[in-house]
Amino acid sequence: MSRARLRALVERIRGRRTLVMGDVMLDEYIFGTVSRISPEAPVPVVDVDFDQHASAPGGATNVAHNLRALGAEVAILGVVGDDPQGVALRRHLDELGVDTAGLLVDPERPTTLKTRIIAHTQQVVRVDRECRQPLSTQTEDRLRELLETAVAQGTEAVLLSDYNKGVAHGDLPQAAVRLCRPRGIPVTANPKPPNLARLRGATAVTLNHLEAEAAAGRRLPDEEALREAGQAMRSRLELDALLVTRGSRGMMLLSDDERCRAIPAVPVEVYDVVGAGDTAFATLSLALVAGAGFAEAATLANFAGAAVVRKVGTAVVTPEELLAMIDEHASGVGE
Repeated sequence: MSRARLRALVERIRGRRTLVMGDVMLDEYIFGTVSRISPEAPVPVVDVDFDQHASAPGGATNVAHNLRALGAEVAILGVVGDDPQGVALRRHLDELGVDTAGLLVDPERPTTLKTRIIAHTQQVVRVDRECRQPLSTQTEDRLRELLETAVAQGTEAVLLSDYNKGVAHGDLPQAAVRLCRPRGIPVTANPKPPNLARLRGATAVTLNHLEAEAAAGRRLPDEEALREAGQAMRSRLELDALLVTRGSRGMMLLSDDERCRAIPAVPVEVYDVVGAGDTAFATLSLALVAGAGFAEAATLANFAGAAVVRKVGTAVVTPEELLAMIDEHASGVGE
């Protein structure tokens, strides 16, 4: 693949119509200082700075944010609670230009909230407020109806972002596969291992190395072991492609057209890996819509992930930043 080809694919991802279905959540950050240990237990006491408080879209909504940053049109399907966190999450998405008509309110569930308390640039603790139970039949049926409508109205890709909070526990993943694959619409997924079987027949699945080991039920200490387990997994689930991200060791792509391709990590200074998987997943999915082959899509995902780890905090990548990464590092894939 040439540098010119990769650049052309980036230009073609703008304006693509995508649907993200999955576990939405709000990331909250509370900042303060630590100057003493609690007399009640051996834990630090954080004095909160009330002027330093932030929140951002997380989970499936971070995937949506990444897609928007790359220039795609994005709609979201998910569930929030009837609470201030759900209102805040919807407001964030509205500001990003994400279509939130498919963000349903279930008063029986809380909006998933991940609160990180940070002192002196270090995370002291994370507090999770969430429900991991399957969705109600009524909510799942409504999401399926919205999925069918989105596909009928021209969605070009469906991305399942699974954090094991309920959306992928039922039939929705298979409903997406049944609806989209006969129409030539790619269905990509970033699932948790317990829900992998529900992705049978998907276009592409991305896992990190630890998730791949959990799915395989054993350690995968080298490329040979990963290749063997990955191909077995891909065959069992009838996937067109499986992409395993491996941090500093790059990525491994397993697909029909490539069989197995090791993609080396891009040599960049790493500041923060938070959210890099979402960035790679979003980029891979958009590249497939733009007409990329699996190796091309994985290469672009690799560049996007490298661009985002150079930033601090959960971040996104723009087309301009992705093009700059291609110009800087794509000599190894041809001119």
